[in-house]
Amino acid sequence: MKKTSKLLSLLLAMVMMLSVVTACGKKENANTAKTNNTTATENNAKENSSEEPKIEEMTEVKSVGIGTASIGGALYAAGGALVNEWQKVGVSASAEVTGGSIQNCNLIESGEMLTAIISQGTAYQASKGEGLFEGQEPAKTLRAGFCIQPAYMHAWTLDQSAEDYSAFEGKIACGGPAGGTSDQYTKNVLEILGVKPSKFVNAAFSDSPNMLRDKLVDIFGSSMGTPASAVSECANTLGAKIIGISDEQADKVIPEMPFFMKVNLPAGTYPGQDKDVPTLADYNVYFFRADMPEEIVYEFTKAVFENKAELVKAFAGFETMDPELVKSIVMPLHKGAYKYYQEMGIEVPDAAKPID
Repeated sequence: MKKTSKLLSLLLAMVMMLSVVTACGKKENANTAKTNNTTATENNAKENSSEEPKIEEMTEVKSVGIGTASIGGALYAAGGALVNEWQKVGVSASAEVTGGSIQNCNLIESGEMLTAIISQGTAYQASKGEGLFEGQEPAKTLRAGFCIQPAYMHAWTLDQSAEDYSAFEGKIACGGPAGGTSDQYTKNVLEILGVKPSKFVNAAFSDSPNMLRDKLVDIFGSSMGTPASAVSECANTLGAKIIGISDEQADKVIPEMPFFMKVNLPAGTYPGQDKDVPTLADYNVYFFRADMPEEIVYEFTKAVFENKAELVKAFAGFETMDPELVKSIVMPLHKGAYKYYQEMGIEVPDAAKPID
């Protein structure tokens, strides 16, 4: 009997010990789950936070590339003129041939380029991840500096009966290099208008004189500053006619592409163009990467405006450049450029105020 009692006591003790171990295990698991839940909550809070990571400023910049577009276009000429202004502030620079505004946005965002000339509409779409940048992450490092000139939508052709963008119908058309702003905008506008070329090809604008002469292309379309050397050559040597987007056509395009504004390409912009040409335009803006040093950007921006007369001699498109045009900028300014406008007493719109 005593043996049986001892055996029962031993079994009871073992059961109690097992219960304690199980309870401890459950308690430990509950603590782990609580810790994991807390971590998950913290991670979700971080992921859902609207606060962008701070962009650290570079300590120094010794050289910069200036993203432009193809040789023969206005952006390349403008970039070449700005090389001297960088050298004045102790930075070596070079104008780089690129695919235009779309590629320039991507080059700045990737860090492959520190500065570039970009049509504001393109930069705006890049910052939103929409339009020309549908499916891409919104660009975070584009910072505006100053407006250079309007980028005019205009086309040129040997067909003297052409009046507006309906002239593209059934023709072999070219919008410049593949993927460039001119290429995309021309296609977008024609699609909105329901105008269908027979074929679309891509080539540098510098090739347009030969391609028009050899009838490889019937009409070229672009979105770029004026006067563009390739267009001038076509007008001067081939008698090419310059056409734009009519007022009626513009009314169809603007609701779909709201960064455009109605303008006139002034008479005399190109040889043989003896009257204003109605069309659409947005501004070409000089952009910096956000992490460029504030003081260098300030000194460069100041040098650009102080030497406007010199720049105009190198490229006539700088004639329209004015500090007051900052009021047309809808993208955040670089802190260095903002410092210049403040110094000049120019009111900066809320949309253009720095975010860094």
